Amino acid sequence: MKPQKTAKPPDATPRDAGPRGARPRDAIRSDTLARGTRSGDDSRHEAAPGNSPERIANLISKGILQRRYAVGQRLVEADLMRALGVGRSTVREALRILGASGVVELTPHKGAVIRALTREDAERLLVVIEVLSGLAARLAAEHIGRADHRRRFAAAAQRLIEPRPAAALAGILDERAHYYRVMFEIADNPELDRAMPQARVHLFRTQFYDSMTDADLRQMVREYRAITDAILAGDAARAEDRMRRHIRRTGERTLPRLRGAA
Repeated sequence: MKPQKTAKPPDATPRDAGPRGARPRDAIRSDTLARGTRSGDDSRHEAAPGNSPERIANLISKGILQRRYAVGQRLVEADLMRALGVGRSTVREALRILGASGVVELTPHKGAVIRALTREDAERLLVVIEVLSGLAARLAAEHIGRADHRRRFAAAAQRLIEPRPAAALAGILDERAHYYRVMFEIADNPELDRAMPQARVHLFRTQFYDSMTDADLRQMVREYRAITDAILAGDAARAEDRMRRHIRRTGERTLPRLRGAA
């Protein structure tokens, strides 16, 4: 008697093919994310293997600064999973982190919405930014003579203070973030870096830059030149004073017209 052959299921798929009908991960992209993503953006690849919820929260926060996500926008878990290439549990934990830091509002059955800072929120945040940024400028001035710090900081500053119209916001945001990143690296104090509420800082900057004028930009450039000169001169006291003065003036310029202010 011949053994019967086992019929192969007609819809059998390879073990790693994923759910039936699903497109390859790289082909999946939500309309919301695609509209706000600049050409050449590699945030999905940046969020590659070994991601933690903290890293994903940081990527979303950077997306706010880079205007891929807007104040008032609802963050859909499925969209984030597809765009960042991570699982649902990682996305949910990342949104909880952002909720705890006051960047998003989490509502049962509605998900996460990027919140607008009120005027009171911004005033409190600026107090913290002023102290921490002032200290970072002081430490950077004290350390500017080490290694290649002077060259790196001068290069970062030049990219920020070069003339440009206020309409070129994307470049301004990128160069400003780079300037502060280099300054904090030169300050060389991990505790200071951890203390800065970066996600909420990104949220504030995004709301502020929506209303920036050419006059604001020219004044900001003058203030950054004064900060840069003090740091490159190794004048710690003057660097801290110029930075704190800049943050206070930022508040004077922004708080009266902060979008979403109460």
